[in-house]
Amino acid sequence: MKYLTGFTIALTVILFTSCVEHEVIPAPEPKVDLPVSFSANLQGAPYELIKDVDGYFCDATQAKEILPTPQPSKIIYYSSIKSDQKLDFVKIGLGKLNFNADANIDPALDAFTAFFNNNTNPDFKANADGGVEIIYRDSQGGVWISDENSTLPQDFTFTSLVQESDENGDYMKFTANFNVSLVDDLITPTDTIVFENALFEGYFKR
Repeated sequence: MKYLTGFTIALTVILFTSCVEHEVIPAPEPKVDLPVSFSANLQGAPYELIKDVDGYFCDATQAKEILPTPQPSKIIYYSSIKSDQKLDFVKIGLGKLNFNADANIDPALDAFTAFFNNNTNPDFKANADGGVEIIYRDSQGGVWISDENSTLPQDFTFTSLVQESDENGDYMKFTANFNVSLVDDLITPTDTIVFENALFEGYFKR
């Protein structure tokens, strides 16, 4: 009887062990690599902002204008290199993408991708309305804005556009080259600064 009891206990342990569910931990999904940097000649002197140096990071934001159908809703995409430790920042805005907000609060991924691929050489436009806008804040807190009516030579080109997605969202990674003059006020400008050979590496987010 003693041996039978021991056998019964052993059998019970084996059966219980075989019934234990083993948790399968899925492999972590790869995250999109998002390089961030800005370099240029500012008033003839080298100037740069680098990811993780002095707290700099890329902040991808949007400005939406939601309208009732049949009017299309509109969205402007922004990519900023900024820091919580420093005043300096550089921001690129590109707009406006029309979409149907009744179908989805965000444009479809195909529309998001096509919008950038169809705007590789945008004109400078105030408030990024139908083009690109550059905003720069200097170390003293002064804000400078691109001027579509500038008589100085200026240009803007997306030299690289790559759409990638991960569990955190859909991104348009980009590299942009530009030369631009910025004014301290669009209505009554009193001063101008110039970025030459600017290289902005960042991303927009859908």
